[in-house]
Amino acid sequence: MCDKFIASLKKLGVKNGDILYISSDFTLFLADLADTYGIKNINYQLNTLIDNLQELVGNNGTILFPIFSWEFNKGKVFDIKNSKGSTGAISNWILQNRKDFLRTKHPMYSFMVWGKDARSLANINNVDAFGQFSPFGYIHKNNAKMIFFDISVRQGITFVHYVEETLQVPYRYFKSFCSDYIDENGVKSKRSYVMYVRDLAIQSHEYLSDEFFESKGILSKTNFDKHSIKIISCKNAFNVMQDDFLNNFGKNMYIFDNYTIDWTKGSTHSDEI
Repeated sequence: MCDKFIASLKKLGVKNGDILYISSDFTLFLADLADTYGIKNINYQLNTLIDNLQELVGNNGTILFPIFSWEFNKGKVFDIKNSKGSTGAISNWILQNRKDFLRTKHPMYSFMVWGKDARSLANINNVDAFGQFSPFGYIHKNNAKMIFFDISVRQGITFVHYVEETLQVPYRYFKSFCSDYIDENGVKSKRSYVMYVRDLAIQSHEYLSDEFFESKGILSKTNFDKHSIKIISCKNAFNVMQDDFLNNFGKNMYIFDNYTIDWTKGSTHSDEI
């Protein structure tokens, strides 16, 4: 089964030296391994999967798994070594079981990273979650390949917030959050971090359909057994999302209930920072 997963990635052009940003739901995959192949040891399953991914991109590649958490912004302590993510069960498993991965520093939008650029990513102390000098800026500048495994693009393309901040969309603004932070050495301190948050008066629903990215010719996909894998390069994603925001009122990005993007009027909310 892991061989089929890797073969599918190769079919989509993933190769040695690539940077992979992996958004996923491995629930069905693990269930298939247990039911179809009789492999019930989850640690064995996930170790094999991770090992195969590492072998695929090699020592010149880099792998990022999102481990996002929204506890710090609620005033709760963030412990970089122990705080679990609110999304991505595989990322939480990596946090607890794979010492060859490092965690990036932002308490709300961190990644488990491995490979050539893992140390430099872990050393970034980006205060701004979606800024140019965040891991999101890194995956854009280095044209990472976004992998969506058994999920729709909409479910995994947090990268859209990086695009929104780059463009300074008028319905978002910078907000600072402060709470206790325990670093990799176990030292606790009070820290402040920033997110480019949505004006809550603006009611919207994420749209970002797979069909939109397919229509632009930038989404490749394949299937094996019951599973789907899709891939989009970050630079291509940035370009088509930027164009939609600037020239189509972001209609393929969001469905706004009570708002239309107006670039001439400035922010809908006064910045807090």
